[in-house]
Amino acid sequence: MLQDDEVIGERSFFLEGNEGTAPAIVLRVGRPVQAKGEYAHCRFELITHGPDAAVHEMTSGGLDPLDAIIGCFTLAGMNVAGLNESIFGGRLKWEGSPGGGPGLGLPTMEHGWPR
Repeated sequence: MLQDDEVIGERSFFLEGNEGTAPAIVLRVGRPVQAKGEYAHCRFELITHGPDAAVHEMTSGGLDPLDAIIGCFTLAGMNVAGLNESIFGGRLKWEGSPGGGPGLGLPTMEHGWPR
């Protein structure tokens, strides 16, 4: 699990209509790391709440730290989108969702960066 001092960003996703309650998913992104002569990597966590509560940890690699962060956001975006469809019935939203719509503010392989 990421330590608080490793986390560079966090986003909470809520179920539509349940904005005042605990988030359904919290995304925590860690600081990218690159050892000398190695590829960079960036870890993130998807923390789900409710009956199937779990912490899903994943790592994305890249040529440099920025590349690792971009890969991290894309991998996280695909996972959040998948959970949104498979578990949450398309009802996830975050503070910046346009008009409460489906935009989750993360890129995916299918749709690239959100507009």
